[in-house]
Amino acid sequence: MRSAGIPQAPAFRLALLFVVGIVAANLFPLTPLWLRVMLVILVLCSALLAASRRYAGERSEMSLMLAVALCIAGGATKGIVDLQRDARLKENLETGQFFVVGQVTDPPTRVERRTRFTLEVEAIRRWDSWMQYSGSAAVTVVRSHRDSTNLQLDYGARVLLFGQLGPPPEARNPGEFSPRRYFQANGISLVFFARGHRTVVVLDSSGGTWWMREAVVPVRKMVLAEIDRTIGGEKGEFLKGLLIGERSGIPVTTRQAFVNAGVAHVLAVSGSNVAVVAMVLVLLLGLFRLPRWVCSIAVAAGLLFYMMLTGNQPPVVRATIMAVVVLLGRLLERKTNAYNVLGVSALVILAIDSRQLYDVGFQLSFGAVLSIVYLYPKLNAWVSIIDGRTRLRRIALWLIRLCAVSLAATVGTLPLTALSFGRISIIGILANMIVIPATSLSVVLGFVSSLCCVLSPFVGSVYAGVNDVVLQCTLAVTECSGGLPFAYIDTLRFRPVDAVPFYAFLSFCIYFGRPVIARKLFILLLIGLDLALLWPDGPAHVRTRGTLRVSIIDVGEGDAVLVEFPRGEIMLVDAGPLTGTYDAGEMVVVPFLRRRGITRVDLLVLTHPHSDHFGGAPSVIRHFDVKRVVDSGQPERSSLYSNYMGAVNASGAPRLTVKKGEMIDASSDVRVYVLSPIPELLVTDTLDQKANLNNTSVVLRIVYGSISLLLAGDAERLSEDWMTSSYGDFLCSTMLKAGHHGSSTSSSEQFLKCVCPSFVAISVGKNNKFHHPSASVLRRFGSMELEIMRTDDDGAIIVETDGVILTPIQWR
Repeated sequence: MRSAGIPQAPAFRLALLFVVGIVAANLFPLTPLWLRVMLVILVLCSALLAASRRYAGERSEMSLMLAVALCIAGGATKGIVDLQRDARLKENLETGQFFVVGQVTDPPTRVERRTRFTLEVEAIRRWDSWMQYSGSAAVTVVRSHRDSTNLQLDYGARVLLFGQLGPPPEARNPGEFSPRRYFQANGISLVFFARGHRTVVVLDSSGGTWWMREAVVPVRKMVLAEIDRTIGGEKGEFLKGLLIGERSGIPVTTRQAFVNAGVAHVLAVSGSNVAVVAMVLVLLLGLFRLPRWVCSIAVAAGLLFYMMLTGNQPPVVRATIMAVVVLLGRLLERKTNAYNVLGVSALVILAIDSRQLYDVGFQLSFGAVLSIVYLYPKLNAWVSIIDGRTRLRRIALWLIRLCAVSLAATVGTLPLTALSFGRISIIGILANMIVIPATSLSVVLGFVSSLCCVLSPFVGSVYAGVNDVVLQCTLAVTECSGGLPFAYIDTLRFRPVDAVPFYAFLSFCIYFGRPVIARKLFILLLIGLDLALLWPDGPAHVRTRGTLRVSIIDVGEGDAVLVEFPRGEIMLVDAGPLTGTYDAGEMVVVPFLRRRGITRVDLLVLTHPHSDHFGGAPSVIRHFDVKRVVDSGQPERSSLYSNYMGAVNASGAPRLTVKKGEMIDASSDVRVYVLSPIPELLVTDTLDQKANLNNTSVVLRIVYGSISLLLAGDAERLSEDWMTSSYGDFLCSTMLKAGHHGSSTSSSEQFLKCVCPSFVAISVGKNNKFHHPSASVLRRFGSMELEIMRTDDDGAIIVETDGVILTPIQWR
């Protein structure tokens, strides 16, 4: 396959124009009128193009213009048609409890207590009527304490479900990954959540296609079982991701290490696996001395089977289509162009579902291949200057060329990586020199051991044993590289517009030796820099000078409140939960602060020692210069509390304890009152397991001008009653952050009458097992006609005040 220039690649140019049309469809309102207009344009362009080709010479430019318009109109039409599905759904469906009937379209994955699968929905019922619906839903079923085993479901099962149904959630906090965009890019327009196996009834187990049910799914199960039998553990989960894209069991810490080391691309089954599969198939078929055309067809069939085995993931689909095109070219004895092959694969994927264009996997996959095709020949030309007459120099050349391939892919996709992962690896090029060959070897050994287990389990175990060593070394190198202090740099403040000057500078460097082109690119670089500097940030990232901003960060079922004072001081109240797989401090709070450009925390306040409030504090203390730590002095006998105290002591930040009636010196313009805890409710014995630490929460009242905000922590009625009787009207505040996540144990009627807020904010996790917020509390808020904001529905809640007016910031 030769990599001639783009001018000789009509399929690539066609794909670019098709993409332009899809992007244009997303920029205009989605109405049926637009769809009709695009269809008319398509018909007219097609007719005019056919007519213009009857003439020669002077009509060639007109033909070109019509062809361009036809391609763009085709992409726009496809984009509008695909996006209309979600628009129709929003008009007919609201989030709530529904009965759903549908068919399982992929093998379910099970991680801890959760079973996940995709459901092709047939009908939806709420109240007394059924509604026919055609679309896909991402289903999560959580095992309840009454369920003794995992949910037994398989591909093709037709099921009846009952649970929470709605559109995919948007980004939880400004600048974060958007689940809605990801799901929609993969053709999923609904998400469904159910708790307990009793909510799932299997109606029929024989659905789906025969090929998937009898061939693909059994082979997938066999491969997974063989990996569990011979390797298992973290290494086995890693190999599942390499071979067939089953990544659900890979620990979060391992994923983060791969991101930090710049080798996250190997976690997903990649296009390079297709080359390995093709190589194995060619070697096996070569033993039978079959005709060339038979081998080509057999290899293409094997690659298509592997594509279905991996769940049709974008990198594999792209590589499979490219391989099939190359094989077809060999059969027809025609030379293939790398750009053309890439364009054909993109057109096929986007013609099936144009929303794939917005999938990160699609973007990174095509971006990496395009970067290699375009940049590597230029890098290789520079490398070839080195004399390779000796063996040592030839080895050095091989290593340099390997680095050049990694460098081409890395540099070309740098903006995508910065936007998708929030960090760029410094050590990635060197880590890839070890990790890529090692993972390729693991893939080969994995395929061989899986094939051998059918004929001889012993031989399969031998290959698996060798693979075990390779996987262990790969994980060790990755964790070591990702753990280095200089392994990566944060790019959380990188914006899409910043990619313009980056690519302009890259092009300028490439064409530096061609003065005419270089001058034009230099002008483009200057324009790009001006554009990036003048491009306005969104309202979530810009704070009006001299205002107080309070951000209730969406950390799930927990609390984390960022307070930015008018003079620039920073106070963080709580830092979110810490569980076995989720550290809100590391994954949510720290990135949120860095996107705000914050480098220090003047005051870290921990309301009480429950894991959903102080669990993320150690991560915050490690990443930021924390000047002071304030808490209620309440001890807790747990490893989390020990970690917190260890982080505080290691940081050297002074630790202060507060109680009711005190004031915190946070800013000269703003008063911060401590309303609770009272001494009578404090716990002095760490062995007192019956103590209610919620009532020892630090409750703060923040006053700026005529605006006040009350942060109630997890204070329950005992604490609320005491504050009500002690402070009375002093509790009156413009906004209340509801106590204990809206639980029925808090927000009593008497307390609310004293606070008398206009706004109520509830920090609560979506579909939490505690069923927060309480329906009775919500009714109480409603009876007082309060404006309610919830993190599970609205994401991060951001308000800003100049001391006169409190303004909620709409950032979505």
